[in-house]
Amino acid sequence: MLFGMVGVVQPFFPVWLKSRGLDAAEIGVVMAAIMWVRVVSNPVAAGFADRFGRRKRMVTMLALGGAVTGLLFPFSWGFWGVLAVAVLHTAIQAPVMPLGDNLILLTARDRGLDYGRMRLWGSVAFIATSIGIGAALAGHGEQLIIWTIVGCLFGVFVATALLPNRTTPPAHRGSRPALALLRMPPFLLFVLCGGLNMASHAVLNAFATIHWRAAGIGEEFIGMLWAIGVIAEVVVFAFGQRLLRRLGIVGLMALGAGAGIVRWTGLALTDDPILLLGFQSLHALTFGAMHLGAMAFIQQAVPTRLSATAQALYASLSMGVAVGLTTMASGLVYEALGAYAFLVMTLLSLGSLAANVALRRVWRGEEIA
Repeated sequence: MLFGMVGVVQPFFPVWLKSRGLDAAEIGVVMAAIMWVRVVSNPVAAGFADRFGRRKRMVTMLALGGAVTGLLFPFSWGFWGVLAVAVLHTAIQAPVMPLGDNLILLTARDRGLDYGRMRLWGSVAFIATSIGIGAALAGHGEQLIIWTIVGCLFGVFVATALLPNRTTPPAHRGSRPALALLRMPPFLLFVLCGGLNMASHAVLNAFATIHWRAAGIGEEFIGMLWAIGVIAEVVVFAFGQRLLRRLGIVGLMALGAGAGIVRWTGLALTDDPILLLGFQSLHALTFGAMHLGAMAFIQQAVPTRLSATAQALYASLSMGVAVGLTTMASGLVYEALGAYAFLVMTLLSLGSLAANVALRRVWRGEEIA
């Protein structure tokens, strides 16, 4: 349900914001606020989860709070009203994803389950809802968007209530899990590797559709270009355990960074539709392989008592700070360089690979604390 909700929010939430009377600049402010609130709320909530060890209770309460605050959206109008509700809702709802992932990772480790095969259903749900809501919107008002999101939020609450009740010993009184992790060089290099890799997707996410349309590529084929990446990602999640056994954690993350170098260079140099399909298929590695490697690192390297904080810090620093800053800069870069803006993303992938090499030198697979 959580990724099904993302499948509605990511492509269509800005459409709903416009229907509430927000202009382009105000929509940008709301979307940026949502991103930066996550940076703060995720590690704060995860820190409480690690201090008290009651992960399921916290994620269930936050999911219920997210569903209840989601009900405020249909009754909010104008920039300030929508912004206030968006900030409140995100502060409560955003930690559900990293905390839920943490519960799943701990359960997978205890029971010998394949995380990738569980995670692929999130990608399937994303595809289904994004396609389904797009078709359903034809001839209907934008209110369908927000009520679908609210319905998904209550579905998330039900799903979290059904998660295994995995508790961990509480951290020592007065401890600060986030500071403890940020003092560990292997963890910092891990976040740098993942953060630069995730940031390298900024120009793609913000301007690829605009660029391809300007190159004369039709809307249906552009949709195919986006779909092929997610389909390829599902395949990697299905067989990721085999890749992990063969390459190891650091090797799998290196594969993701290396694929980014190829992907962004290719997108900078060609608009040939057939070649674009190949480069877009590399999403299986630039996102899929890197994500699986990152989750495996947290499973293996981070002590259980710090695992929720590690999950939240990775989400906040790599997908919040790194992606947020790069996305903010991507407009200027694309305006100045056009297609060659993808080459700047190649540099970020090179940086991710360099951090990966440094990680290999300081971490040999042991628990880091």
